[in-house]
Amino acid sequence: KKNFFWWLFLFIFLTTFYFDFSKTSLSKLFTIKNFQIHNTENTDIDLVYSKLEKFKNINIFLIKNNEIASSITDLDFVKDIGIKKIYPDKIEININEHKIVAVISNNEKKYMLSKEGHVIENYNDKFNSLPVIYGKNTENYFPDFYKLLNDINFNLKKIKYFKYFESNRWDIFLKDGKLIKLSSKESEAKESLANFIAVYSDKKFEQYKIFDFRVKNQLILK
Repeated sequence: KKNFFWWLFLFIFLTTFYFDFSKTSLSKLFTIKNFQIHNTENTDIDLVYSKLEKFKNINIFLIKNNEIASSITDLDFVKDIGIKKIYPDKIEININEHKIVAVISNNEKKYMLSKEGHVIENYNDKFNSLPVIYGKNTENYFPDFYKLLNDINFNLKKIKYFKYFESNRWDIFLKDGKLIKLSSKESEAKESLANFIAVYSDKKFEQYKIFDFRVKNQLILK
C-alpha cells in the first residue's frame, strides 16, 4: 500500500506541476537505462539494441512510444511492436514477427515470404526446408492460396514447391514425387484438394504420380 500511494502521489505531482526536468535531480532517476526485448526468434537482436541505444539517458516521461517503434519497424521480420514503460527507467518491447511460410525463387535469387505476402530479401538458409514458390508476382497471389490450404488442413510439410501460372492457377509438387494440378477457380481448387486428401493415403492410388483436377468434376491420373 505504501508503494501504491507513493507512486500515486508522484504521478499527481508530476502531472500537476510544470518544471524543467533537466534542472532537477529527478531527471536522472527517470532516464531510460534498460530495454527488455521479447519474441525475437528471427530478428537480429544486436541490431535492435544498437538502434535503441540513442534513447538511453532520455527522460522516460518525455519519449513517445511511436518514436521508439519507428526506429526498429523497418528491420527484417518485424511486423509490429508493443511498447510498455516500466518506471522509473526501463522500456519493455514485444516484437510480433512476420511468419515465414515459403521461399520465392526468382531469377536464381531467393526471398522469404510471410503468410500475408510480406517479402524479405535478405535470405537466410535456416528457411531452406520451406516450400519454394515459382512464378511471376507470386507474393500477390500466394497469401489467399495459403489461407485456402490452411482452411482444409492440407499438410504443408509434405510440399516441396508450388508453381503459379498467369492463368491464375496452381500446381503443387509434393516431396514424395506426386504432382497436383488445380483449376484456376478457387472453389474448384479447394474442392479438388479436399478430394486429394481423401484419396492420398489409399493404396489404390499409390502408383499414380499426377493428379490432374483442371477439368471440373474430373480427376485424371497418370
